Amino acid sequence: MRFSKISHGLVAAFLLAMAGIQLNDPDPLFWGVVYGAAAVMPIARLAGHRLPVGWGIAAGLAVAGLAVSLPGLIDFIRFGDYALVGGSMSGERPHIELAREFLGALIGLLCLVPYRKWHTRGA
Repeated sequence: MRFSKISHGLVAAFLLAMAGIQLNDPDPLFWGVVYGAAAVMPIARLAGHRLPVGWGIAAGLAVAGLAVSLPGLIDFIRFGDYALVGGSMSGERPHIELAREFLGALIGLLCLVPYRKWHTRGA
């Protein structure tokens, strides 16, 4: 039980940190909401609350993030220099930022998956 609470807390802290990092992003509102909504799910689980609609909204936002950034990921893959994902952002290479956003949305969605059963059971 204690391990479970710690793991939920760690997932929530991780997602909230991801939301906080978005403050220096070119589009902080959307991405902050994506990660913030995902963070609500482990917090709600810790509190014993089921949020079936909330889970659907959080997952939908993450999927929207994947869809929005997919073209940039494709360009990034086509460009082929994968080391650039850790490099600095550049106006000439927006695909780097979009690839990072795709990976972030994927991480957010993967963090949501274990909470689906809890939040949607009995909904």
